[in-house]
Amino acid sequence: MLWESLTMTAYSPKTFRKFRPGFFGAASMVVFLFCTVFPPVWALNAAPPPLDVNVVMKSSAASLEDKQYQKALTTLTPALQQYPNDPQVLNLHGAILTKLKDYLGARTCYEAALKISPGFFPAQYNLGSLMALQQQWDPAITYYRNLLIDQPNNELVQYKLLLLLLHQNADPNLQEKLFAFDVPSNTPAWYYASAARAYKKGEKKEAAKYLDVAKSVFGDKTTIFQEELDESDLKDAKK
Repeated sequence: MLWESLTMTAYSPKTFRKFRPGFFGAASMVVFLFCTVFPPVWALNAAPPPLDVNVVMKSSAASLEDKQYQKALTTLTPALQQYPNDPQVLNLHGAILTKLKDYLGARTCYEAALKISPGFFPAQYNLGSLMALQQQWDPAITYYRNLLIDQPNNELVQYKLLLLLLHQNADPNLQEKLFAFDVPSNTPAWYYASAARAYKKGEKKEAAKYLDVAKSVFGDKTTIFQEELDESDLKDAKK
């Protein structure tokens, strides 16, 4: 063994002392206990292993999607501690707090994310959605109108604005202009907008047809559109 051969080379046999049987076993046990109870200084000062924030956020988002909101928050905590100024981390934190109905905390997260990154769309979108959840209908409509001015080709913003206008029976002229084309685009928005209009008229079977086509074509990409439709209460509208 390497360690043993080096020792025997470095020291003459005359330098070895005789120890009673079991001494080394007892001594090593004492060292082990000492290191266990009193870890070495280098271990205390060692930096924690690097955090893979993408893995943490993916895991937290999965719990959020499964409606395990407290678990999602707990999972995200290390990322919040190490990356408190990351807009993506802040936005996910806000989304979790929104589901926990901590609306003030959620707003603080979204606004912090936008202060760091003013054009960060997920936080922009979620901030307006938070207004709608709190039934601040007019401020929410105004907010999405302005957001649409900044992003005129964003179909998710158009869709959200249409849902709000339909819910409030507001601005029929603008309603007609949103998704006025007869040909579907390359997102689920047109199908879901058509379904929302059908629900508003009380035509649930017609709405279901649009939703079926959208889900068959776009699959998981329909998730956010479906969630917005569910939260709009238009599915329960009566003719």
